[in-house]
Amino acid sequence: MPKKTKREKIEAFDPNGVGQFNGNFIGLPFDAEDSDFIIEPIPWDVSVSFAEGTSEGPDNIRKASVQLDLMDIDYPDLWKRGIFMPPTPSNWLEENRKLRRIASEYIDFLENGGDLGEDIRMQESLELINEGCEKLRQYVYTRSLEWIKKGKKVVLLGGSHACPLGYLEALSEVYSDFGVLQIDAHMDLREAYEGIHLSHASIAFNALKIKNISKWVQFG
Repeated sequence: MPKKTKREKIEAFDPNGVGQFNGNFIGLPFDAEDSDFIIEPIPWDVSVSFAEGTSEGPDNIRKASVQLDLMDIDYPDLWKRGIFMPPTPSNWLEENRKLRRIASEYIDFLENGGDLGEDIRMQESLELINEGCEKLRQYVYTRSLEWIKKGKKVVLLGGSHACPLGYLEALSEVYSDFGVLQIDAHMDLREAYEGIHLSHASIAFNALKIKNISKWVQFG
């Protein structure tokens, strides 16, 4: 059977119909090739310091999205441009689970007054956490830049404030000047919070090192 064109997919799709669990965002019929917008899922909550589980956010949002209404008063036909959400990468889900167990023990150790300088095992845990966070940053950078170079508008859907750093670095490869609006209850300006260089609480601190970000507005 020949592949349907984007126009044929639009004509066959009923925006007033029942949402379909087809694995895509809002149950839309598009794939990556014929979508203008890519929602990239990043299942990561290694460095969160209060409660874990946000790494499951991307898949939970995907599942719940079939209940969303496609009507937008300002952009009634926006969905026709194509929105695609790739499968959540299983290797990063597993890496997150592994490192989160280590990070949870490490963070509890610190919050209960542990002395990092006196505990070699916790020092090794911190090293593993930092290595994992750096690999995630590199993955997000590479993945985002691939989509951007294909002319896609990228939406990063992560489980931690730490996730966007690689994406912002990718944007700086394309745009010589851009700004960021951060909506948050915290400023995230801590330097290597809890010894974790790419901590969720350090995203603004790290991102402000990107020279092409000309303005950073915080609202909370």
